[in-house]
Amino acid sequence: MLLVVVLAVALAFLAWEGWQRLENQQQRLDELAQKADNSATQADLADLNERLESGEAERNQALESTTNAMQQAFSEYRSEVNNTLDRVLAQLSQDQDADEREWLHAEAAYLLRLANQRLQLERDVEGAAALLRTADSVLNSADNPALTPVRREIASELAALDAVPRVDRTGIYLALNAQQERIATLRLAQEVEEQPVSSSIEEPPTGTFQRQLARFGEELKDLVVVRGHDEAMEVLITPEQESYLRQSLRLILEQSQLAVLKEEQALFEASIDKALDLLNRYYDTSRSETQGVISRLEEIKQTNVTPELPDISRSQQALAEFIENRYESRGGES
Repeated sequence: MLLVVVLAVALAFLAWEGWQRLENQQQRLDELAQKADNSATQADLADLNERLESGEAERNQALESTTNAMQQAFSEYRSEVNNTLDRVLAQLSQDQDADEREWLHAEAAYLLRLANQRLQLERDVEGAAALLRTADSVLNSADNPALTPVRREIASELAALDAVPRVDRTGIYLALNAQQERIATLRLAQEVEEQPVSSSIEEPPTGTFQRQLARFGEELKDLVVVRGHDEAMEVLITPEQESYLRQSLRLILEQSQLAVLKEEQALFEASIDKALDLLNRYYDTSRSETQGVISRLEEIKQTNVTPELPDISRSQQALAEFIENRYESRGGES
């Protein structure tokens, strides 16, 4: 056993010593490989750096060449634009020297065209009138008696615009809103008030069962009344139907408000008619509050939210004819 132990220790020592030698050799091999890699990496880096410097030099040269070309092209373009602008300004200066009033005529024509667009597209009576007054002031500055017919048409159109009735759309909108609030408090025609139950039986029934049954039959006859009707009875409105009815009426009045803002007369009147029909059919018209709302809605319905607009294009046509005749006369003279 001692010999076996000694041999085992000897083998272990030899194995450890061999392992240490292998590890030292592997470490030296790794160091050599790392040195080789470092040498190769430094060479690659040097080559890459050289190529980068060469590429950067070429890029700088190309950028400088492109910049010079762009500067030259921009300089030529600016010179051409300046020359063109000088020619245009010279031509305009000659036209202005020929007759300064041509600019005033063109400005007045533009204002008249804008006034027509404002009236026809936006139905802005006050804006169109302001543009007409500005155009008349410009024509007055031209100081040309030949423009008198044009200014006469402008004066006539201003008078027509002044005659257009002004619609207080904000007031109508608020009036309809006030009626909505009043309708929310009105009573329906089928609302039934709760009444206390009263009994005509003053004393408890006495006597035999047949006597009590006969007395109960007499009492029942007094409570139940049967009536005949030629027409069908209208079904009572449920709470859900009442809520739907009030909501529908509110939406109809909001539709009439929208018609006021959009200046749609037919929709405005039709919406109020629907509201009046619901009020007369389902609300208690015997009450003064309901009659007051109906009367106010009928009064609002008479409002003309889309007044007829005049034609203000005659002044624009007259000025266009004046400018055309002026150019023709100048062409004939030349």
